[in-house]
Amino acid sequence: MKTIDRYILRQLIAVTFLGVLSLTLLMLLGQLFKELHSLLVESGAPPSIVIDFILQVIPFSLTFSVPWGFLTAVLLVYGRLAADNELTSMRMAGLSLWRLSAPAIGMGIVLSFLCYYINIEIAPRGKQAMTELVLKAAMDNPRNLLSSGQGATKLDKIQLYTEGKDGDEVYGVHMYPLRGSKDMGGANFQAVHAQSATIGEFDLKTRLLHLTLHKATIEHNDKGGITDLPTIEEMPLRIHIPIRTRRKLKPNRFTNAEIANELAHVEVIRPVDIMEVERYKNVAAVDPTFPCADLLWESAHSDMHYYRSEMNPKNERAFRTEGVQRASFACACIVFSLIGVPLAITARRKDTSTGFAMGIIVAAVYFVALVFCELSRKSAGITPYIVLWIPNVLCAAYAFWQHQKAKYRG
Repeated sequence: MKTIDRYILRQLIAVTFLGVLSLTLLMLLGQLFKELHSLLVESGAPPSIVIDFILQVIPFSLTFSVPWGFLTAVLLVYGRLAADNELTSMRMAGLSLWRLSAPAIGMGIVLSFLCYYINIEIAPRGKQAMTELVLKAAMDNPRNLLSSGQGATKLDKIQLYTEGKDGDEVYGVHMYPLRGSKDMGGANFQAVHAQSATIGEFDLKTRLLHLTLHKATIEHNDKGGITDLPTIEEMPLRIHIPIRTRRKLKPNRFTNAEIANELAHVEVIRPVDIMEVERYKNVAAVDPTFPCADLLWESAHSDMHYYRSEMNPKNERAFRTEGVQRASFACACIVFSLIGVPLAITARRKDTSTGFAMGIIVAAVYFVALVFCELSRKSAGITPYIVLWIPNVLCAAYAFWQHQKAKYRG
């Protein structure tokens, strides 16, 4: 490596490090402000959980802070070289603009590989860990799920809303069954409304939260329609708070290897008739051919129902195009190295911010274009595979055009 390459590269590395550090801290603060209230106030989590949350947010934020930090470094370093007429001296020594851009392009390629690894391995795990951390905070202290003016969606087969809360007393309680729940003494009910409720103990082993409803009214669903049963002055109620064993089927929470496994699993269960599995489940429950046969068929039935309901055609296409989206996004560093250099050298001693401002605008347009292109990921056919690469192609073409315009600048 020549002396001039080392000279430029040292500056790029130093400024990139500072830029990534600053942007990561900025994004970290944004995520903390977004989730801190949910963690500390709503879920009643201890302050120490914030440290765990920070450790999970940092890898996820690197997917954005590395490209932005690198672009900032390219604009500042080459802008300073142009403003101090160092680029002019290098050009007079016979070095072309492409040759002077080599350190930035080389570093951009290395950072793109780093971003790709972050996108396919580190960021998905961090995203999933963040979700599990918030969920765990709520599950460890379910009493705080009953927050004022919010709906508790982490309950088993029940959607619960409260209008107000004062300590262990909640007011304006409304409960609705999910998926045909048959709780409340085994009878179908449309809704339960209570003037107030007292939060009792939570049994950690059975995951049951004890409530005492006051002035409760049950909307009963029978053949004649919905009827209101007499008001109950005081009624005990136990609500099951399940521990979620499955994660949501969202592509950004899965690594590339895990996505391949999920898609392979869907291909295996798709030809199987879910009604046939349900029939075997019912037969095994009455007369199992071997111990735990009914539990095995129940697990198979639950697994099939989960994937049939969650992995719809649009969601499946999103999974299949997730790898393309990650590869396209990882190329941002290469694109920014091509764009940054010609824009940076447009700066002059009297106007040092022009190239920098233009570069930031181009980068913002680039990321916005990627976001809009992501909307095509659930489209059928080859469309999303092409559209996801359009921002990179257009930005690369724009960079080559800028290089030609800046050929005699310096």
